[in-house]
Amino acid sequence: MKKLLGIIVLGLLFCSFSFAINLSEFSKEEQIQYKQIKKLKEEGVTGKRYIDEEFWIKDKENFYHNIAAFHTGIEGLRLENKRMPILGIKVGHNWGWKPKGEKLREQAAFSVIGNGTIENGEMGMIKSKKHAWHGKEFYQITGSYENCNPQYWDWNECTHVRGSVHNESRDKKRWTTYLSKDGSEAWMHIATKPVRNILYSTYNDRRRNFHIMQCHPKGDTINFMITYRAGKLFANLQFVGDVNNGGTYWVLKDFVKDNKINKHKGADEWTSITIQMVNSSKNDKGMFNVWLDGNEKPVVEYKGFTATKNRINCFLAAGIYVNGAQSAKDSTSQDATVWADAIAVAKTKKKLDILIKKKDK
Repeated sequence: MKKLLGIIVLGLLFCSFSFAINLSEFSKEEQIQYKQIKKLKEEGVTGKRYIDEEFWIKDKENFYHNIAAFHTGIEGLRLENKRMPILGIKVGHNWGWKPKGEKLREQAAFSVIGNGTIENGEMGMIKSKKHAWHGKEFYQITGSYENCNPQYWDWNECTHVRGSVHNESRDKKRWTTYLSKDGSEAWMHIATKPVRNILYSTYNDRRRNFHIMQCHPKGDTINFMITYRAGKLFANLQFVGDVNNGGTYWVLKDFVKDNKINKHKGADEWTSITIQMVNSSKNDKGMFNVWLDGNEKPVVEYKGFTATKNRINCFLAAGIYVNGAQSAKDSTSQDATVWADAIAVAKTKKKLDILIKKKDK
């Protein structure tokens, strides 16, 4: 049996290493896919085959920095290439492959974004007290469909949910400790601002979702998600209610109704979101409450189960996770951008407030 050995240097992994891959056991289709993805890796881009050439990012070296400079008005601004922290936990890799025993290395070789750092600037820190929600710095995150991850053994993210791309900071541990046991409680916060090509109100754009925070267990159903969709900001419990239709949703803000969508399909104001969650499979223990902008009265008050018995553990992730990118017929699939500040998680509200207060000091 002939063996085709490929040596891949995973420049996108935190600890770069190379290894040989025996492709003889894979199908002809998978071998073709390998060559296609290897070429994309060498070019430093992914997903181009899913976007018309006229919409390819022409100047990746400056593309994301230019977005930051434009929306702050700071001429020549350069993002600091830094992964966004989640205060209270250590953050690790971006969305990558699920471990599958001996095939893990082969999967990593096929992964384009994988577990690596943000080389192209899709995530970075902006230093500006004038524009931050709190303190002197905040983060810009862009979901460029050109950087989708063409996975094949698990699923093809480039076509998953009509075209997806992850660009998130997530808990370095497998599961977030605060929410790992039935009945465990966590307080979470994120300040969010939709900057560019996030808020759409027309029918054709309703399939586009921009998730900015989630706690993800095993499987496809998510414990909770915070999402921009159809010109609104939603909180979503996917285990609750009609699971086949995405669970139960609450509208946190309606930018269409309040006439707050600007010409860039963004908004000019920050939204502070505080979440209290008791993660439980039991109706008498589970809880999900949400407050906006420091108001005393919650906009969401839910008591009941938030998970199923065999799927309690979830990991916390924040940034941007785009769905429905293929419904974009123009360059807006490349620059959906949010700003985020003071992302934090703690055991109690008091400890959460302390983390936020210490930020930027």
